[in-house]
Amino acid sequence: LTQLLFGLPLEMVHGSARTGVIYMAGVLAGSLGTSVVDSEVYLVGASGGVYALLAAQVASVLLNLEQMRHGILQLMAVILFVFCDLGYALYSRDLEELQARPTVSYIAHMTGALAGLSVGLLLLRQLDGGLRPRLLRWLALGVWSAFSVFGIAFNLINTVTAQLLAE
Repeated sequence: LTQLLFGLPLEMVHGSARTGVIYMAGVLAGSLGTSVVDSEVYLVGASGGVYALLAAQVASVLLNLEQMRHGILQLMAVILFVFCDLGYALYSRDLEELQARPTVSYIAHMTGALAGLSVGLLLLRQLDGGLRPRLLRWLALGVWSAFSVFGIAFNLINTVTAQLLAE
């Protein structure tokens, strides 16, 4: 449902390729972030990709606020959804601790959103045809690249270390 509500408008305005890259960046970021921060929990679904679409919607509104008829309402809808989902996530996490069941990762939500915002600021078009500030593009590329390189390096080092200790 969230993919339809927030992903479809992005795809209609910015195209399938850009939206697909943002979605996949969120999935990758969700997986990497969870493996680095909270590797003891389960990953279920595509929450990193969904949150990347949500954050890309924020990036789209920030880039095109003056050209959108209801940009503030779109921004408020995303913020409302995120607060409701965050409240539910925190509540269910506390409930799971009381029931001593395995937990599901919520780090994927945050890292997927970070990927969606940074890759969205990098890839999404400005509707007025203007160029976004070069500093903003470099900052977005730097955030995404640094996060990705760190996550991959951490996993490689962690895997090699675990194999050496097992021997």
